[in-house]
Amino acid sequence: MTRSSANYLIRKGSIITLITLISRPLGYIREAVQAYLFGATILVDAFVVSFNFPEMIQNLFFTGATSAFLIPVCSRYLADREEFSRIYSLFINLSVLVTGIVSLFFLIFSTPVMALIAPGFSVGGRLIARNLFIIMIPVISLHAILSIMKAFLNAKEQFAAPEISGIVWNIVFILFAVFLGRKIGIYSLALGVSVGAVVQILVQIPYLRKNGIHYTGFPSFRHPSVVEARRLFTGALIATSIVPINSFVGRIIGSYLPAGEVSSLAYAFRIFILPFSLFGVPAYTVLFSKISALYHEDDTRAMFSHIDSAIVLLCITLIPSTIFLCLWGDVFVKILYERGAFTATETHMTFRALIGYSTGLLFYALSICFVRIFNAFHDVRTPAMIGLTSIALNGVLAFLLMKNFGNLGISLATSIVSLYNFSLLCFLLCRKRGYRPSPETRLALGKSVLAALVLLLAVYAVRRVLSPSQYLPLALSVILAPCVYGFFFKDVLVSFLRRRA
Repeated sequence: MTRSSANYLIRKGSIITLITLISRPLGYIREAVQAYLFGATILVDAFVVSFNFPEMIQNLFFTGATSAFLIPVCSRYLADREEFSRIYSLFINLSVLVTGIVSLFFLIFSTPVMALIAPGFSVGGRLIARNLFIIMIPVISLHAILSIMKAFLNAKEQFAAPEISGIVWNIVFILFAVFLGRKIGIYSLALGVSVGAVVQILVQIPYLRKNGIHYTGFPSFRHPSVVEARRLFTGALIATSIVPINSFVGRIIGSYLPAGEVSSLAYAFRIFILPFSLFGVPAYTVLFSKISALYHEDDTRAMFSHIDSAIVLLCITLIPSTIFLCLWGDVFVKILYERGAFTATETHMTFRALIGYSTGLLFYALSICFVRIFNAFHDVRTPAMIGLTSIALNGVLAFLLMKNFGNLGISLATSIVSLYNFSLLCFLLCRKRGYRPSPETRLALGKSVLAALVLLLAVYAVRRVLSPSQYLPLALSVILAPCVYGFFFKDVLVSFLRRRA
């Protein structure tokens, strides 16, 4: 790990983090409004399942896979602005064509689809889920287009616009829920999802124009970039689909649990994903774009240096995040959701699921990060093969653990599979590419573990001693985290501040 690579990741990633600090609280307000209006009921279960399916489809086939194969492809054409725009137009056209066909298929077969993805629901529950699903089918195409826009902006090291779109989407969703929730019930949420997706695309257009990216019409599908993308697509599709598939399988298995368990998994995942979005997403997004460009320059040393920096940054941010989620998760759930129809029972149910997710937070982020690293090296087959085995492992673990631990077992299965994915990917990166963490990196990782142990003991002691109160020890714990890690990593902080100055 070099100071320059760490500074680069922090500087570029901080843009995403700052925007996420606005977007994610809006997401929790959105969830809080949803919880207040509808609680953790069969209506919300129906919405969660019907929303997760088109979301899974677009994540599975388009959003995740698109960036995984498209950024390495389009990075080759960064120097030619007209060619870059021509490729952009080509892939916009392809996404509209493919997603249009997929959307029509799901519209026609919406009833059997609901029977397949919500087998534990009653007939009435499946009917509501089907109607919600039909309203949200356009999201498949809209998010595919958004993913194309995001990939081309990220290739130019522009990371702000796609994240800003998340803020807009949350605002639209909240407005629809607040003003239409009492009139049309749960269907207001589905309308908010679809209309918000349209607005997300409109937000990108000024940023695309500013960076010289414009739509040029209908370039030939025989362009060399299509050939290269086709070669990478299948492996990228499999590798990036693992997370949404595993999450979706967990929700299907959870449909056999008592009412509200599926909703509690969704609420818990929303809290779990905050530190991942604040620290994990910026790290691997910036890393992926940088390594994709360095790959075409054949600069292996620089690529390994950036990988080292990303691993260290993930450890020093997500390990303390795990400590907070496990020790203070019940308070977070209470603050965010416990009001209206969301009672103390739902809080306890959600906290159980949160513990299971939180134990694997670091490995969840590292596994996704390493998939992107392999993709940047134009190796999509390795993470794809590992991903296929993890799907089966996740299904078996979720089913077995659910029997004794309920929603905790399902979320814990996600963490175990994340550890499995990361371990194999790291081993194969070392074996196939000759990657070895530098001595400086190994020292930083050791300091991160030591800092985590100090923080764990300190936070546990603070909560135990000041247990009659909740918010004072929580505030003190939040102050402790930067103090402990700042002490152990003051050299990295000073270096970054000097460069900023």
